Amino acid sequence: MSKLTLRYRYDSSFFDPKQTRDDFGWLDVAVQTDRFSGEGGFWVQWQDVKEFGEALNVFPIVADSPITAQWGFEMLQGEDLRLRIEIAPANSRGDLSVRFEVADYDEPHNRLCGCFLTNYHDVDAFRAGIARLMDQEADEATLNGR
Repeated sequence: MSKLTLRYRYDSSFFDPKQTRDDFGWLDVAVQTDRFSGEGGFWVQWQDVKEFGEALNVFPIVADSPITAQWGFEMLQGEDLRLRIEIAPANSRGDLSVRFEVADYDEPHNRLCGCFLTNYHDVDAFRAGIARLMDQEADEATLNGR
């Protein structure tokens, strides 16, 4: 079984009105497939994570407009790219392909790239999980696959 798990840690200023609010927090992405696993993270605005979750509320996902989120430095290419998640149609049977790239924050040449299959039911559960994560009702959101 494959899975992609998100965890988000808000900056402490998010909860303290006496501090200047910083919208950036730490997004941790862990991926596990039958042959590979890896984990990485990056400083991400909480609004971006929430918007990614909301973007998953679409049917059908079309090949020329996959749902994509990526974070990193400057050009978001090569070693600047730290995290990337893309969900696109995989075949005509309704399966979806989850493509991912996860790099170590400090040593970006250490990275995991891969993909696994999932379905609309699991993507919808992931969308709901991201909403709970960002509302601090859950510690993580997981997209299950095969």
